[in-house]
Amino acid sequence: MSRTNDGIVIVGASASGLSAADGLREGGYTGPLTVLDEEVEPGYDRPMLSKSLLAARDHATPAPLRTDEQLAAKGIDLLAGHGATGLDVDRRLVVTNWGEAIGWQHVIVATGVTARPVVTTGGAALPTLRTRADLTAARQFATTGRPVTLIGGGFIGLEVAAALRSRGVEVTVLCATELPLAGFLGDEVAGWLHDLHLANGVLFDLGTATTSVAETAQGYDIHLADGRVRQATSVLAGVGTEPATDWLIGSGVELDHGVVTDAAGRTNVEGVWAAGDIVGRWDPLHGRHRRFEHWTHAIEQGRRVGLNIARGEATAHDAVPYVWTEQYGLTLHMLGERRPGDTDIVVEGDISTGDFVVAHGACDELHGATICGRVRALRTYRKLLRARASLNDALGTASSA
Repeated sequence: MSRTNDGIVIVGASASGLSAADGLREGGYTGPLTVLDEEVEPGYDRPMLSKSLLAARDHATPAPLRTDEQLAAKGIDLLAGHGATGLDVDRRLVVTNWGEAIGWQHVIVATGVTARPVVTTGGAALPTLRTRADLTAARQFATTGRPVTLIGGGFIGLEVAAALRSRGVEVTVLCATELPLAGFLGDEVAGWLHDLHLANGVLFDLGTATTSVAETAQGYDIHLADGRVRQATSVLAGVGTEPATDWLIGSGVELDHGVVTDAAGRTNVEGVWAAGDIVGRWDPLHGRHRRFEHWTHAIEQGRRVGLNIARGEATAHDAVPYVWTEQYGLTLHMLGERRPGDTDIVVEGDISTGDFVVAHGACDELHGATICGRVRALRTYRKLLRARASLNDALGTASSA
């Protein structure tokens, strides 16, 4: 079955994919625009799955990224339940799971990432939290009253821990590092976050990796690298993600733990672009390709790719990276990127109170900032990082409030 399309096909109704559609229309593109997504109810607010939605007692549903009316107003044809299974760059066709072959002038890859699976010794995949269906399964943990063991102490693991504790669930977090998120936040902020979880009743087993998980009559035996075996009734895994690139294998599009692009979002194949979590974008500042998995980045990069195609440009996406997490009613904001070996300087407030600004940098270079409570500092540090300001510049902006 063929679907005639001389226009643009976006594969993935993700934040980046839908933002690319917006960018195309904003940039003046008026031709056919088709968005494919393998989920039946595509385009929803994914970051809230592990935050307020898991914690909610009323089982609220994820908010859609675009309403039907908004899609119609921009002439966007969204095909739900239509996942891409292949890309033919010679004949310029996207092949779907419906057996369709959709033609394109340009195609934007925005299929994002999937949760990295943890499989038991018996071959069963442990639950994760990445999709709407995953949320439905994870909510069962909050209603059974049984203890839950989380494998992984990253953002997802800690957000799930906080959400489940708010529902009264007993939670244990297994983490391979000595302190969750220390490389990302620095020891002092990571220590404060760890203490916050302890104060809310979360149990931790730190510094030892999980090597295997075996199913038992009572639940699971979790084997650790130091030889110990922990028993668990229920388990959820949050050990990272994998780029959703299987459908591109053999297409000729360059892949390297993601889709490789230049700074503007172009791949090595003419007419094929990519945006969002799946992209390993050329970063001229660091002199290498880098992949950055976060919501705001995906939105901004998607819009930039759409504008580039519509306007015939090759403008680089150079926004300051931004990440946020909600835990126990507090919102932690991270701008830029803390690098290995960085010094962490408390510029404002006091970390122990949950009201602070911490600058990260080295050799008087400002690399990033972590902010909690003092949201007015977000604008200041975004400007500083964009201007490649120094650590001394950051110290000079400190408020006594």
